[in-house]
Amino acid sequence: MTDAEVFPPIEPGASLIIAYQVKGKRVLVVGGGAVAAGRLSATLAAGGIVTLISPLDRLSPEVHQRIFVDRALEAYHDRLFAGEADLDGFDLVYTAIDQAGLSSEICAMCRARRIIVNVADVPPECDFYFGSIVRRGPLQIMVSTNGKGPRIANRVRKSIERNLPDNVGDAIEGVGRLRAALRQRVDGKDVATIERRMAWMIKVCDKWSLAELADMDEAARNAVLDGYEDGIAKSYWDVRPGALAAVMSTLGIGRCPVAESPDGKATRCPFILTSSGFLLGLATAGAIAAVRWHSASR
Repeated sequence: MTDAEVFPPIEPGASLIIAYQVKGKRVLVVGGGAVAAGRLSATLAAGGIVTLISPLDRLSPEVHQRIFVDRALEAYHDRLFAGEADLDGFDLVYTAIDQAGLSSEICAMCRARRIIVNVADVPPECDFYFGSIVRRGPLQIMVSTNGKGPRIANRVRKSIERNLPDNVGDAIEGVGRLRAALRQRVDGKDVATIERRMAWMIKVCDKWSLAELADMDEAARNAVLDGYEDGIAKSYWDVRPGALAAVMSTLGIGRCPVAESPDGKATRCPFILTSSGFLLGLATAGAIAAVRWHSASR
């Protein structure tokens, strides 16, 4: 009898962090202040169809712009929440008002109708929380404190932002385009084909740095795809023309030698730093030699 694998214990108190697809869903926002503005912008960016209820004189400048300048909402009602009928037809409801009693009433109405609801600043009455978000194009990172410390979540988010690789959003877009092109070439939906596509994509992603993925143009993408049938994951240097590319490919160097930290920052690559230092040293030595030769010849 072999020893059973030991799994870590379940730690209670977490939220289920998911990327909820709100595109095409109808969302009601009750309130028009600064908190509502954040909820509204996040929902519009995710493709939600938004209706907002709030008196005109209580709209924040951002909400006012979204309604009257951007015209990004489905509907706006210049009034207070009028009752249960206002909830008809909505998939999600956010309340962002300073009336605790009314917020609780709206929450109870939503739960009776099985509508997902978020009540600003009242965690027990939230079916979900809004976290502090880092976004770089398709990359989204959410920091959540389960409603206990929003300000701390904001500090953690800023720390993550400072340490994010350059061009990480562009790199992800590059991977997305490569995956889409691969599916066009090999569109089989059987398990074997899907697994083969996934395995090949993993090999390519592991071979390219973030900076290289961000730099992948259509010609490079097609050249990489040409290796799929033979199970070959071509490197950046395999698909780049020129003498340097040929040398790097021959040496088997797929990218900056530090594969464990492909942070997309060319100036941090030891290969570039050391080679640049070597060339700078040669140039300096040459300049000193030229000055000495000139002095000796006078």
